[in-house]
Amino acid sequence: MRVRKVAGTWTVDSNTLVALRLREATKALNEGRLDHALIEAEELLDEQPSHQQALEIVSQAALAMGDVVMALEALNRFVELHNPGPRVLQTLAVARFEAVDFAGALAAAEQATGLDSRMAPGWHYQGLALERIGKPETARMRFKCAAKLDPTGFPIPHEWEDLPWAELLGQALDSTPQPIQVFYDGIPIKWADFPAIEDLLENYPPLSPFTDAMYRGQPPAEGDPWVYRPAQVTLFQGNLSRPSRDHEDVVRRIAEALMHEAMHWLGIAELP
Repeated sequence: MRVRKVAGTWTVDSNTLVALRLREATKALNEGRLDHALIEAEELLDEQPSHQQALEIVSQAALAMGDVVMALEALNRFVELHNPGPRVLQTLAVARFEAVDFAGALAAAEQATGLDSRMAPGWHYQGLALERIGKPETARMRFKCAAKLDPTGFPIPHEWEDLPWAELLGQALDSTPQPIQVFYDGIPIKWADFPAIEDLLENYPPLSPFTDAMYRGQPPAEGDPWVYRPAQVTLFQGNLSRPSRDHEDVVRRIAEALMHEAMHWLGIAELP
């Protein structure tokens, strides 16, 4: 390590400091200490704003933490300053998908597999983007490419149309606590394949395209939210049936989605 004394204090030269921060950020990311990885990588970028590995670490850590805005900022800067490889392009595809930019996600994922045709996640995210922009047949072809490369990590998504949804909904409602059943009494519950883009973009940052349910309406600023309830709740079959079509798993997912929407409307973390 290079150190020198300046005006009575010891300092570490810039290159050594950058190397130390990079090593610590990489270690923290690999160990799942995302906050620490983010801090170290951002400190590194203070020293070298265009550092490739630091930008990549920020994007990966932020995306894993659910901060798609920060992830996209780092990735866009990376693409602006450097020639991205397939791994960065695939991360960009994921970030754009979570930001509800399906066309952008498709383009980045196609670039990733263009550079590395054995990148299974790239084919999978092409499929995810394509089915959400109304091209289900092409999406199935891309899903098959991903499954061929990695059948365990990216099995071909199941179709959901033939599941007994009304029966599964009844079982899910019966499994929820009694207050939640009372809350949903009289609320129309609708079905859709996937969330509409405009509904996801009503929020900032956008809601995840993997959202399982969404209520329609605004919780009352005044008044009892147990009385003034949502106009309807929509459940999304395409998301709820993945990764498993097992009936018990789908029932559990529906129950969890209904619980989440009810408690969000009521503004409570847990039932009394």
